[in-house]
Amino acid sequence: MLQLFLQSITRVIRYDPGAMRLVRGAHLMMTVVIAGLLANQLGPFADGLSGFTLSVLAAAAGAHCLLFTPISTRKQEVSDLVWLGAIMTGLAFFGMAAGLAAGKNAAVVLQSIWIAIIAIGFGIEGFGQFWLRAGRMISIFWLFVIMSSVSGLPGIWLPAMTIFGVVLAFLIRIGFWRPSPEKTYERVEKANRQAMADYLKLAANGQLSIDRRRRLNVSDVASLRAELDLSIDLIDPEAALRGLSVESAAMMQLALEVVRDAMAMLSPESRTELIENATFQKVVGQLYVRMTTGEAPGGQTPFDVDWPELEVGFEKGDKFQLLRIAQAFERIWNLAEGTSRLRADEDAEVEVKSASWWQQISWRLAVQASVAASVGYGIGIYFNLSHAYWVTITVIVVLCGSLGATMKKTTQRTLGTAVGFLFAIMLEPVLSGYPDIRVVLIILLLPPIIVLFERNYGIAAGIISFLVLIGLQTLTGLPAVEFWARLYDTLIGAAVGLTAAWALFPNRSGDSVEKLETSYLNTCSEYLKAENGQEEADTLDYAELKATAHKLLATARTYRTERAPWSSFTKSSSKLDTLVVLLADYVALYRQARANVQADAGKYATVEPVETLVGRMDKRIQDEISAVLNGKGKQTVPGLAEEWRAAMPETTETDTHFMTDWVAMLYYARKVIRCLDGFRQDVG
Repeated sequence: MLQLFLQSITRVIRYDPGAMRLVRGAHLMMTVVIAGLLANQLGPFADGLSGFTLSVLAAAAGAHCLLFTPISTRKQEVSDLVWLGAIMTGLAFFGMAAGLAAGKNAAVVLQSIWIAIIAIGFGIEGFGQFWLRAGRMISIFWLFVIMSSVSGLPGIWLPAMTIFGVVLAFLIRIGFWRPSPEKTYERVEKANRQAMADYLKLAANGQLSIDRRRRLNVSDVASLRAELDLSIDLIDPEAALRGLSVESAAMMQLALEVVRDAMAMLSPESRTELIENATFQKVVGQLYVRMTTGEAPGGQTPFDVDWPELEVGFEKGDKFQLLRIAQAFERIWNLAEGTSRLRADEDAEVEVKSASWWQQISWRLAVQASVAASVGYGIGIYFNLSHAYWVTITVIVVLCGSLGATMKKTTQRTLGTAVGFLFAIMLEPVLSGYPDIRVVLIILLLPPIIVLFERNYGIAAGIISFLVLIGLQTLTGLPAVEFWARLYDTLIGAAVGLTAAWALFPNRSGDSVEKLETSYLNTCSEYLKAENGQEEADTLDYAELKATAHKLLATARTYRTERAPWSSFTKSSSKLDTLVVLLADYVALYRQARANVQADAGKYATVEPVETLVGRMDKRIQDEISAVLNGKGKQTVPGLAEEWRAAMPETTETDTHFMTDWVAMLYYARKVIRCLDGFRQDVG
């Protein structure tokens, strides 16, 4: 039981490294509570407006600023908060002017303007990531402009409370304590190093043959690397840190998998002999220290060992596996030192497409959103729903850039809302007698929303649904029977939004998958044509290759969601997911081993056979890539594998470094070709 509890705590910590999101959620909670309490005190001075209305406006403005400002460096968050606050304030002044001009018809006019606001909000998403967040914020915040006019026009109090909420959010988020991204990274990096070092010991001693144990260890390393990725994103680019990058950690895991696989492939006799060898265990110990600290113990390196001596009595196949282990050890040793370039895309040139502002507008999304919002709001009015605008809010939330993404968001929103509704119905009889407990529960549930919002929107939607229903009951006395209306509103809005995405200029992912697959294979081809250069340039090349791979994966998953909506909930995958990631890694490892072989080939008199075979192997891989792109079958080059060892100069037999790189190059070339063949069987 204690072990399960500790594992649960570990998963929570890894879900939100350094409690970065939880602290932002705490800041949002403080903003909402303080803004609501202070604004409520201004009710007697607000010309007939209730303190509750002022509280809602101030709290909504502050919450929106924080909700749509992603975690980043303090400097970047200052910029985001200022710009989002300025946009929201401008929107409030416009709402004030429109309401005053409309007079008695203010409510109808403001509701009609909402359609145009939504269209504008979705249209400006094409200008970039900031405007994508700002567009959604604009579309949703106008709801509070509408709500403020229900009990009387707020006039100047609308922008005044908006400014108050924005300023309060800024002061709390920027002025209050937050976890150190650098210290968080150092802790996460240490955990990554320890996990991989422990994996090394298990693999080097042949203790990972049990499939379940292997899966658990690999899962542990992979989840830690995801946490490392999240931590690196939050570090100031100018911070003077040296450690593991995500790419280095990924390459180390691949090398560890080579050790595990090679140990498993050894004959039982050779494996036992190797494990009991004192020299081998000394090397493993040195590597363990290097992995956990990044330092070379005693200034020694484990590659002064005469590896051929360890293979005395080994059969040919076992010697091959031993060389694989030696080559993996060397790569781990070099990678474990760490790098000062933690973020691979730092200083990378970003291609900016020049286009006129009207060409950057997301016209398709603007049309979908405006039509869906109009239809949704019209349905709400026609059926005399108590709060028709909740239908429109769901439309705003579920509409995304592609049909697959919209389907996924619709599924998450609908299921999450239904679960939150059920909890609200079940707990309402209990909580109704304890209003203070309801208020405390609402406040305490605000921070988890921020943690889950970007990681698992389905759960976040459930908590939001629960909070809205219980919150309305607490603040306005909403009867429990009215809870059903919120569920109806969500279902109607989800159906309308999904229908609009499906019927109006749908952006389907089928063609995109094919284009991205072609682009990805071409990137692999170009990556192999380049020579290994400086470490930073190689890291950038690898980062670009991985970015192309992840873009293909994301689009392929969206495509599967379009074909089978349930997959967005079950997280089902295809063979392509594995092939894409493996191909990128094996291509990088092959290029690295090839560079090492070419660098050492000049030591020997019989250089031409080495260079010739390297050229043939390169051509073999390039031909296979071209064959996949052109829809042809697997290419064959008879005798290449058999000629591999024969072509190697005999004088290199005693050069352990050259031998290990030679063996690695052959091994990874085979893996690349096998992955490419898999693309013919599963293309998404």
